[in-house]
Amino acid sequence: MNPWTVLGLEDDADERTVKRQYAKLLKVTRPDDDPEAFQRLREAYELALDWARNRVDDEDDFDTPTAAVARPTETLIESASIEKPPAPQDTLLVNRVMPAPDAATVARQTAHQLVEETTAQNIPEQHQNAVEHNCDLPFQQRLLERCLDDAHTDNDLLSAAVAHLRWLTPWQTLRLSADQEVQLTHQLLDIEGPVLEQMLSEGQERAFLAALDTLTQQPWLASLERRDQFQRWTMFFLHNHKGWTAALFDRICALFGWDDRKGIFPQPEFIWRHLIERCEKYAYIEHWQRRVASGRTDSVEDKAAMLVLKPGRKVDRLRLARFCSADVWVTCERLCSTINNRYPEMLDRFPQADLKSWRELQVAPLNPSVWTWFGWLLFSLFFMIPNEMMKEPLEGSKAALVLLLYPVIMTGICRVFMRVWRPISLAVENTDEWISDKVLPEWLHWPASQALLIRHGVPLVVGGVVVAQQGFAALVCYGLLMFAWFFLSPYRHPHIYAQVRGAVRRFWHVHFRKLSLSAVAIAAFAMSLVLNPSASKTPTSPATATSPSFTSPVASASQLDCYSQQSIELMEKECQHSLVPQRCTNETREQKISRCLRLKNRLQSELQTQSD
Repeated sequence: MNPWTVLGLEDDADERTVKRQYAKLLKVTRPDDDPEAFQRLREAYELALDWARNRVDDEDDFDTPTAAVARPTETLIESASIEKPPAPQDTLLVNRVMPAPDAATVARQTAHQLVEETTAQNIPEQHQNAVEHNCDLPFQQRLLERCLDDAHTDNDLLSAAVAHLRWLTPWQTLRLSADQEVQLTHQLLDIEGPVLEQMLSEGQERAFLAALDTLTQQPWLASLERRDQFQRWTMFFLHNHKGWTAALFDRICALFGWDDRKGIFPQPEFIWRHLIERCEKYAYIEHWQRRVASGRTDSVEDKAAMLVLKPGRKVDRLRLARFCSADVWVTCERLCSTINNRYPEMLDRFPQADLKSWRELQVAPLNPSVWTWFGWLLFSLFFMIPNEMMKEPLEGSKAALVLLLYPVIMTGICRVFMRVWRPISLAVENTDEWISDKVLPEWLHWPASQALLIRHGVPLVVGGVVVAQQGFAALVCYGLLMFAWFFLSPYRHPHIYAQVRGAVRRFWHVHFRKLSLSAVAIAAFAMSLVLNPSASKTPTSPATATSPSFTSPVASASQLDCYSQQSIELMEKECQHSLVPQRCTNETREQKISRCLRLKNRLQSELQTQSD
């Protein structure tokens, strides 16, 4: 990589120009937008800055008298070695004109030759040869230049040189500049980069943390400046690589003593903020991964995870949604908003996530008492009223009384029965579920509440037995209502009923006062009929009572001869239209006459009451 090309500068730019150009490019090359480009810019800046400083040092060395003398001498030596050897007669003249190379020049040449032949395996022998030839420092200086050369970087040689020559430690014999220390430390850390990256890719977080801990104990990281450089390098490494978790980041912060609350963290600050945001994202994703992996539905977040991130069958989701409170739907909404606006990459971690279908399940819970009352109201309307009408002409007040009282009474009885039955059904719930899965067909599994053979079957059978006491027609009506409930229940179609319920709620809110007054009036009228039944009868006018052409049914019934055949047939007809017609088959003639006499006495007493 040519740093001058990356920075857009000439290769003779000074240190001040490099810093200005880097600050200008840093405004358009952000690490959160393009981490790779930012890393290239940073490396180019450090390398160009180092070259600019070394150029100044070289110019300063060139201005010294020793260097001024050495350079012409080296030039003469090199030119002499290139030119044709002088003739024997000219040897004396050449020796007089050209001075012999000094010891420093010979030492540099020897060191250069030794470095060219140095490898990671023979560096102790080569260093010993340099000591014997009195070129230890030139050897180390040339070896350092070779190790820092980006075009010919040898990681093994660099590691061996640092270990053998003790560079970057108090025991080093070569004096390094500040830039050389920074560049050398950076290259040593880059050597460890591929190993750490492989640990992250394989999920070996403990090994990664142990490797960082081992690096902190290296002798070449003992100084405070290089420790700060190591922490900045680690921060950039985490920024440029993925695969680490929030738990690993917390352990790294504990290792280096980073604390965002106290403001203790490496620079630059915007890289640190980016790491904090990624850590929060990873922690958020890991939290929901644990929720999904648990498979439980105890807490609010567990239910939200099963509805949004890992939705199962629709029947399971509907069953779960039935028992969801408002907090669950708020959590689902917050989760979807976070995924869409902050962490869209969560969808890669949860490929089965569905951010929309859960909204269709958001229906208000049903009230079983209301639907029980509605069922008995339909039973009263389809059976009780027609049955009473077949016995005798049914007045409107009596029909209203039946529709008002019978559903309320039966709903109360059902609620009492379910309070007693519920603990028993819960005690055998596991066995009940196993038997139901084996016996019941799939279409009986209600979407929001799975039909269980014992829990739901026993109440239905008990209700059928009670209804059957009123006759076969009552049992047929009860069976048809239960069959319709299986397919048309609000548990199976919650959205349709939710719309109807919303319309009813709006209508009730608008006409609340009128409906309340109407209900109170109907209830008062029904109670008046119960307390005073004679008030509903039409009074007989005097003209009608004294008219010889009018004969009231009560008067004709009071004159009935119970011992005649006509009276017996009348009693049989009345019995066949009663609530229990089976009793007529076992009733004797004497019992029919006795019943006729009781009816005659009752009618006569009513006639006496009306006349009074």
